Amino acid sequence: MFLSTMDDGTSIGQARKIPYQNLASRSVMCRLPSMFLNPSSHGSMPSPKRDAEVKSHYSVQFFSDANEHGRSLANLVQNYFQIEKGRFHSTLRQIELDGIHAFNERANCDIVQCGAVLPSAVALAWTVPALASGASDRTHGGRMHSGLKRGGGDWMYRVAADMEVAGFTMPAVEFDRLVEPLGFPATRSASRHIRFMHDSHAFSVLRSGFDELKNHVEHLDREEVRAVLRKQLLDGIFCALQEAEVAGRPNLTRQTYNDIVKRSQDLVLGNPEYPPSVLDVCTELRVCRRTLQTSFTRVMGMSPSSYLRKIRLGGVRRLLRSVPASQMTIGEAAARWGFFHLGSFSNDYRQFFCELPSQTLRFGAGH
Repeated sequence: MFLSTMDDGTSIGQARKIPYQNLASRSVMCRLPSMFLNPSSHGSMPSPKRDAEVKSHYSVQFFSDANEHGRSLANLVQNYFQIEKGRFHSTLRQIELDGIHAFNERANCDIVQCGAVLPSAVALAWTVPALASGASDRTHGGRMHSGLKRGGGDWMYRVAADMEVAGFTMPAVEFDRLVEPLGFPATRSASRHIRFMHDSHAFSVLRSGFDELKNHVEHLDREEVRAVLRKQLLDGIFCALQEAEVAGRPNLTRQTYNDIVKRSQDLVLGNPEYPPSVLDVCTELRVCRRTLQTSFTRVMGMSPSSYLRKIRLGGVRRLLRSVPASQMTIGEAAARWGFFHLGSFSNDYRQFFCELPSQTLRFGAGH
C-alpha cells in the first residue's frame, strides 16, 4: 500500500493538531452485540450460499511473488517490487464492508510499493512494527508512517520486512462528508501527509478494531452485522484522525531524492530491453552521479545500479510466472529485461530469489 514521500523519519515540518469538532457522540470500537451473533437468528440460508457470501466480504491470501500480492489489493492499482534477497512470502487480509475496504498486509522481505488510488476514492494507510514477538512499538525503533491519498495521487514507498501495512479505501464523497467537521485541511488535494499519534488512545482503539474485524468473519454474510462493523470502523478512523497531526511544509530535499529514484525506475520500466547505465540515467535526469548515488542511498538504502538490477530481475520473474513455458523460454524472458548472458543471469537470479529460473513456477503449471 502507498505511503510515498511521507514523514522521512527525521522531521515532519510544522505539524498542526486537527481540531476536534462534533465527535463527542462517536463511539469507540467494541464487540458486536450478542443479538447479532446468535446463530439461531440467522435463518435457514444454505451453507454453500452463506459461505460464498462470507467469502465475497473477507479473504486471506498468501503469496510467493511480490507483484502478484500488489495486484490483489482492491480499489488500488499497484506494482510491488521485491528488493531484498530471499524466497518471498506474504499475507494479505481484506474485508469489504459495503463500500469501505479494509486491508492488512505483511511480507518477509523488503519491498517497494508503487501505485495509485482508483478515481473517486480515498485511501488512508499506516505502517506499524509487526509485533510477532509481543514487543512494543518503541522496542522496534521503527517510526510509524501514515498518509492519505485520493484518486489521481500516486506513490512509491519502501516497506521493511518487519513492518505491517494496514488501512482502508472508501468513496471520496462519503469521506469528505464525514471529515468536514474535523476541519481537516486540504482534503481535496491528491495526497496529504499525516502522522497518527501512535501512543494515543484513539489510534490504539483503531488498531485493535482492525484486529477485531477478523473475529466476526463468519457473520459477514449478514447485512446488519456489516452495518455495525462499518460504523465502528468509521468511528475508529475519524476519532484517530482528530488526534492526528498534519504535516506543514514537506521536506523538499527528501522529495527531490524520491523523485530522482522514481524517475530512474520509470526509465528502466519504460524500456526494459535496453536498460540504461548509471551514466545514461544521470544524462537523462540531468543530475550528477553523486546526487544520483545519494538519492538511492537515502531512499532505498542501496546503489542505483543494485536497485535497478533488482527491478529488472523482478521483471523477468513476472514474465516467467505470467507466460506459459510453451510461449516463452527463460532466455527470451531474460532478454526482454536486458539480460543476454544466460549463465550470469541465472546466477544473479538464484542468488536473489533463492531459486533458479527453471525452478520458478510457470504460468499454467500448478495455478
